[in-house]
Amino acid sequence: MGSGTRRSTHREQPTSDDARLASYPHPYPDGWYRLMTSKSLRRGQVRYLECLGRALVVWRGEDSDEVHAMQAFCPHLGANLRHGRVREDRIECPFHNWQFTGDGRPACVPYSDTAPTRVAAESFPVRDVHGQIFMYHRSDGARQQAGDEVPYPVPRLREVDDGRFVFRGHYDAGRVHMHIIEFVENAADFAHFLYIHEQMNVPWTGIPVPGIKLEHTPGVEFPEDRPWTMNFLDEAVLKFRDRPLERTRTKARATFTGAASIVNFRFFIPDTGEIDLCQTHLPVGPLEQQVDFHWFADRSVPRLLVWYVVGSWISQWRHDIQIWENKAYIEHPTLCRDDGPVVRMRRWYRQFFPDLQPPAAKPPEAPGEAPDERAERRLVGVASN
Repeated sequence: MGSGTRRSTHREQPTSDDARLASYPHPYPDGWYRLMTSKSLRRGQVRYLECLGRALVVWRGEDSDEVHAMQAFCPHLGANLRHGRVREDRIECPFHNWQFTGDGRPACVPYSDTAPTRVAAESFPVRDVHGQIFMYHRSDGARQQAGDEVPYPVPRLREVDDGRFVFRGHYDAGRVHMHIIEFVENAADFAHFLYIHEQMNVPWTGIPVPGIKLEHTPGVEFPEDRPWTMNFLDEAVLKFRDRPLERTRTKARATFTGAASIVNFRFFIPDTGEIDLCQTHLPVGPLEQQVDFHWFADRSVPRLLVWYVVGSWISQWRHDIQIWENKAYIEHPTLCRDDGPVVRMRRWYRQFFPDLQPPAAKPPEAPGEAPDERAERRLVGVASN
């Protein structure tokens, strides 16, 4: 045997799901979720998905662009409709050839003169927006139907509708082993920017750019006229040897629609134009998210600049993944004054989670506390120092 030191081949074991999952709220909050691109579902095609704790079939009619989503298992005797066929605008079961409309009603039983009249299968509201197919999911366990009223719409970009913005790209980022709530919490955690997002990387990579750092000035807004949204604000500037390069200073606004299922990043490039990057999370398991990006930009923004901006964001996003994939949710965090609006963020996202109850009765307020400190004490039991 050689005298050299043998290099270890041991790989770090991932943090146990059992150790993490029990700490989190419901894994599938209310909201709109991106299922797939529009072009990936042809007329007359059926696709099968497992997500949001459900098995689904999604199909497009033979002679129309209308899309439907329904439970995958036939309510007759349980065959998987993924192997069925589209007949006009209906889906046909491969077992007994029952046909169902997009709202889950039996429309045809070929060996009988009558079909059950009641709604037999759960179906879901679906929208086709800007080349992406979205489905609304409720997490309270109530039976859903395609025609149900929904509390808010899928966000549309006015600039895409009027032709000012054009589609510039899509990136399938694969699956991240995290709870969806972590991306919302991340926006309120101002302190981590200094330690996780200071390093500038080559776009789309984890390769650091020597001598170049990023300085972030974050903030949040909670629009009263659209309570299902939250805006994360960031002003960033590159620094070389700790000196800001003012010509690189840019502003961005990330609009969360729901609990991080749809997030639109708007980048404002001085004297050039704007870019809108949409990041979506689809929970395919309690601690697993399918993450996708698609983006649009002003026609005047050079393609190379779009590539640089989008790639820079994605490289920064990757910095958080190891943390997200190994952390737990702390229901009553020990916070300090400069942690950021964690408590306010938690109050906002309660609306999407069925198991997050209103705060407990208000405790006595200590004299001399600021309003934000009182809120932290009331909601998370933080003792002010």
